[in-house]
Amino acid sequence: MKLLLLTLISFSILVAEINIGDTLPTLNLENQFENKVKIRSDATLIVSFQKSISSEMQAFIDTKPKHYLEDNNILYISDMSAAPTFMIKLFGIPKMKKFNYKVALIYDDAVANKIQREDSKLTLIRLNDHKIIDIQFVSPNALEKALKN
Repeated sequence: MKLLLLTLISFSILVAEINIGDTLPTLNLENQFENKVKIRSDATLIVSFQKSISSEMQAFIDTKPKHYLEDNNILYISDMSAAPTFMIKLFGIPKMKKFNYKVALIYDDAVANKIQREDSKLTLIRLNDHKIIDIQFVSPNALEKALKN
């Protein structure tokens, strides 16, 4: 019984959502070139959980200068955990390799489930010394304004 209780407590800690005031947990992400992604301590993270929102995010970035994300300390993260692996490898990754920016990719449901989300919105997470200081849910057409705040 104690083992079952300990297992349940451990599991609930592993899948707990991140919140304002928390230290960002290690996410172990790779980009579309299979390089490990290091999250800067004071970065702004933009996370997309839906293909349609990712397409809108791509359109937003395409209107910006080539190094917009890097120059503004922004890390764009796309959740791929719901997509079949063969679809990601056959279509998703080759398409993303053509982008003029890097995308951090989430392949693991456990990682994706740590990040809060709202339907049809991007999750915007601001960090200060790896601590989460703000979480917003933003539609892609309101992203520019949200990033300026």
